[in-house]
Amino acid sequence: MARPRRYDYAELRVEVIRAARTLLQEGGPAALTARALSKAVGVTSGTIYGQFGDLHTVLLEVNRDTFNELTQMIEALPNDEPEPWLYALAEGYVEFMLSRHGVWQGLFEGPRVTEKFPDWYMETIHGLLARIAKPLAQIAPATDAFARAEELFVAVHGGVALAAVGRLDMVSSRSANVLAREAVATMIGAISKAP
Repeated sequence: MARPRRYDYAELRVEVIRAARTLLQEGGPAALTARALSKAVGVTSGTIYGQFGDLHTVLLEVNRDTFNELTQMIEALPNDEPEPWLYALAEGYVEFMLSRHGVWQGLFEGPRVTEKFPDWYMETIHGLLARIAKPLAQIAPATDAFARAEELFVAVHGGVALAAVGRLDMVSSRSANVLAREAVATMIGAISKAP
């Protein structure tokens, strides 16, 4: 009888997440199957399930890495005045996500297995929104900056979502970048006029 294969589980975890990311980038969430992932890593699907529990957990770990990269991109933006910083953020977000279109789909379009996402997941999103709210509060201290950050994110994200699936041209002849800049301009104009 063959002896069970031994793994360095820390290395295996890294390999599985890397392979899952590649599958997502090439085919979106639908491409992340147990069969494809086990083939890419060279282990049985049982080994992957033993390490992660399920594919949803694998997807969450890929998303954790993507959120970390997004945070690094945001922190690398030039420390500028609020308005130029918001424009740079919008452009950076569009470029970041469209260059990772399949991985991006895993962030927001992957299967929702439970009603509640892990605390770290929601805290990360909340932190990103708070970072957008900061310059909005500088522009208009009396506004509900966090609510405006949510609105701005959804506006920019909508253009990215359509562009990522090749459907933006059904709604607009403008690029996701142009629409993102317009969303920032509209938000700045609206909160600047507020009493």
